[in-house]
Amino acid sequence: MKLKLVNFIPLIISIPSVTIGVIAMYYNKIPPYIWAQNILFLVIAGLISTFVTSIKLNNKKNSFYGIYILISLLFIILTFVNPGIDGVHRWLSIGIIKFNVSMIVLPILIIELWKLSQVKSLCFTIVVTIVISILLLIQPDASELTAFAIPMMVMLYAKTDKKVLRSFIVGILSILIIISWVFLDNLPPVSYVEGILSLLANMGLIWLILGVLSLIILPMPFILFPPKHLKLPSTCLGLYFMIVLISTLFGNFPVPLMGYGISPIIGYFISITWYVNSSSIALKLNIRKNT
Repeated sequence: MKLKLVNFIPLIISIPSVTIGVIAMYYNKIPPYIWAQNILFLVIAGLISTFVTSIKLNNKKNSFYGIYILISLLFIILTFVNPGIDGVHRWLSIGIIKFNVSMIVLPILIIELWKLSQVKSLCFTIVVTIVISILLLIQPDASELTAFAIPMMVMLYAKTDKKVLRSFIVGILSILIIISWVFLDNLPPVSYVEGILSLLANMGLIWLILGVLSLIILPMPFILFPPKHLKLPSTCLGLYFMIVLISTLFGNFPVPLMGYGISPIIGYFISITWYVNSSSIALKLNIRKNT
């Protein structure tokens, strides 16, 4: 196992936002056990990601997309078994740790639904997408629903040239998005989660600018430098993270990586690890083709 600079891309991209968030929490007297969790899971996720991106890659097609989709769906459904908070069901608890399920599984679902659309009927992929979107509406989670539905619109729209089917996809998902924003939950913001940018603003304009820039770079690799032959799923992942970030301006939604929360860290590292592996495979295939 030989480490290269590319193996550290997930850490290089994510460290600035997590670090700035931790500094903001420390400066604003947030208890150490809160921000220490972000550091711990950044290290754990970084080590796992570095290992996964450094091992020999298998170029064979992954046939486990169906299992990944079913498991992800099951986790979303299990959030409704959890008591929730004021009628909001987004979390699964393991001991004292709460996981925001959608922030972990939705990036996985975007990747796996793209694989599904490659080998199965497009209509089946559309049905699964609508089912997931309805579950997110019921949770309710306007941010995650919007961040999932819009990239899936782009993906499914690109997969068919039938105007009726395109109109149906855009229409039904748009309706679900609108409903989710009309009936927003009433959960109050937590200063070190949804309000982390306000904590940065308390430290001065320079810190706020640095914080915003550290967030802007998170979706950029997926959109600006997509792996060859995987432009569509990579762009959709970039859109997902971009919309998650933008939605924090319009409601009380977690600011990923910078604010307290291990689920966004896990979800982002899953995505950026897929990106690095896919880019490496594409590069190797291109080299072989030209030799």
